[in-house]
Amino acid sequence: MNLITGSRGQAAGRRLQKIIGIFPFLILFVLTGLLAWELFYSHPNERPSALTGEIVPPFMANNLYPSLPPLSEKIFKGKITLLNVWATWCEACSMEHKMLMKIKNTYHIPIYSLIYKDDPKKARHWLDENGNPYNLIGNDDKGDIAIDLGVYGTPETFVINQEGKIIYRYIGAIDQKSWNDILYPLIKKLGG
Repeated sequence: MNLITGSRGQAAGRRLQKIIGIFPFLILFVLTGLLAWELFYSHPNERPSALTGEIVPPFMANNLYPSLPPLSEKIFKGKITLLNVWATWCEACSMEHKMLMKIKNTYHIPIYSLIYKDDPKKARHWLDENGNPYNLIGNDDKGDIAIDLGVYGTPETFVINQEGKIIYRYIGAIDQKSWNDILYPLIKKLGG
């Protein structure tokens, strides 16, 4: 009787060892599946904003060019606009700059900006060298306005309707594909 019970116990122990041996592979399989989902099916540029559908919160930012008026939420009423948050130290911002110039010159959509935690002299020099796609540029040197807007980082662009409401937030550098597929169709739908 002990021999039978002992051999059954050993067999059960071997089965348990096999199950435990498979467990790390099962975890690896699940983690690989989650990674594949993030890589191929998630849309990192489409993080919803808590402010979507809300009026741009009140703010006042000194203009990057002191001779020009400050930037405030009041500027967004009456027309469809873009608000672009950027910085000279941001590589992706440099990459999207040509597209912003194209939007200004080809599509004639007003673009306003907040320069985020940057040196105003560097920003003015950078724009003088590369062109200025912005109607007005607010200087958010401490990042407080960006925090109120829920900005994760730079660049981020908000589509704002004629009532001054945030309709969409795009995270990352705008390129021709994102403009053609996402932003411009939305702007046209809004009447722009």
